[in-house]
Amino acid sequence: MASQPEVAENGTELRRDIGSWGSFSMGFADVGADIFIALGVIASFAGATSPIALLIAAITYVCTGLCYAELATAYPVAGGGQYYTLKAFGKVHGFITGWGLMLDYTIDIALFALATVGYLGFILKTELNNNILLAPPYYAVASVILIVALILINIVGIKHSSRLNESVVFASLLTVSVFFLFGIPSIIASGSIYRWIGDVYSSFVNASFGFNGQGYFAFAYAVSIASASYIGIESISQAAEETKKPSMTVPRATKAAILSVILVAVLLSLLSVTIVPWQVVAENSQAPAVPIAEKLPLIGSYFGFVVAVVGALICYVSTNTGVIGVSRVTYSMGRLSLLPRNLSRVSRRFRTPYVTITVFSLVACLILLTNLALPGGMLLQLVTSLYNFGALIAYMYVNLAAIVLRIKEPSRKGWTMPLNFNLPYRGRKYSVSVIPFIGFISSAVVWFFIVGLHQTGRLIGTLWFGIGLSLYFAYQYYRRRKELGKQ
Repeated sequence: MASQPEVAENGTELRRDIGSWGSFSMGFADVGADIFIALGVIASFAGATSPIALLIAAITYVCTGLCYAELATAYPVAGGGQYYTLKAFGKVHGFITGWGLMLDYTIDIALFALATVGYLGFILKTELNNNILLAPPYYAVASVILIVALILINIVGIKHSSRLNESVVFASLLTVSVFFLFGIPSIIASGSIYRWIGDVYSSFVNASFGFNGQGYFAFAYAVSIASASYIGIESISQAAEETKKPSMTVPRATKAAILSVILVAVLLSLLSVTIVPWQVVAENSQAPAVPIAEKLPLIGSYFGFVVAVVGALICYVSTNTGVIGVSRVTYSMGRLSLLPRNLSRVSRRFRTPYVTITVFSLVACLILLTNLALPGGMLLQLVTSLYNFGALIAYMYVNLAAIVLRIKEPSRKGWTMPLNFNLPYRGRKYSVSVIPFIGFISSAVVWFFIVGLHQTGRLIGTLWFGIGLSLYFAYQYYRRRKELGKQ
């Protein structure tokens, strides 16, 4: 197996256009947008304990993010987790990782296109008293139009796509800074934060969470949903082959994205259960950040509109990151013969993987178009139930790959994770970190939550992997027959 990837099918390589801010923006946009859509769903099941659920889910995010940072500096190629798993465990495992990421990136495109339209629909309803964007079939049709626009932007070049991410992430960070500047002093001065501590204590003692006082089952469900708030940290490593000075840029961008996302997620969730009753946020799940903004002192009367605009933009950027992610994973899998090599074709003019950008973005469109008649809330719930099944499988593999590749290639260069210890193996001692062990266990626990608690996700996820493995073995059989025919 080659230690470095081959060039694309037509001999054209990807262009390095992404700098430090662009790399950070790619990671923050994909994960940061999850908060703008997940707050309401989490509150429905966790109630006042929503920030605790997000903190527990963050364990997997932090550990896996650091694994990605280390591996991306050692192997700065498109494909991310799929490529690392292939190097550590072989082709079948590399395919499973890549296929899982493809599922979640494709769902990401559909989910955040819907989220974008949800915030736009809130603006239209508030300003013009028109509910058309939130009603079928316009909810899905408008989302498809937004996806098609991103296909065109990404084919022209990731430089333009990255600039879109950068500008919107800046606006998003500015907006959440205003949230905290006005919100945190308010909940301290009013005593809301102290009442919240009492509510949390009461929830755990009485096993009463979310609507109707559901038990610990509901809290476990909320943790599994909260994990979706952190899906996307791999976006930085997916574009490592198109990043300038990846050995320096990738770890810095990853660590900055991890810290920023956790602060935003936990603090915004804290405001969602203190500055307003958590029930209000849960009942506004299509635009959950807006009711929080409207209750901020001094600025609430007009800040809600600002948040709706920024929410639409950040969700659209997350849709864009899904397009980038799925195209780069599939590009890498085609280039490494895990999928047909035609998928690795790169445009000679724009030097972008136009085939994969188009194919899987259209799959996301198909998911929406086949459910045109569903009411907005039901369509959003359907797509959300499919999210993060595949990514957590990939995360388990990435954590294991971080351990195995330290042993297989101990002399490789690049940034390394902290908290290392010596692991004896076959008469030698290897330096490995405790972080991927924690990451693997936490990823596995959350994945079992999802399998056990999300019926639709379990069904579609299993079907997706069944189809994928069938295609993989059929393609490998075809390749072997073709090679034998040439002899």
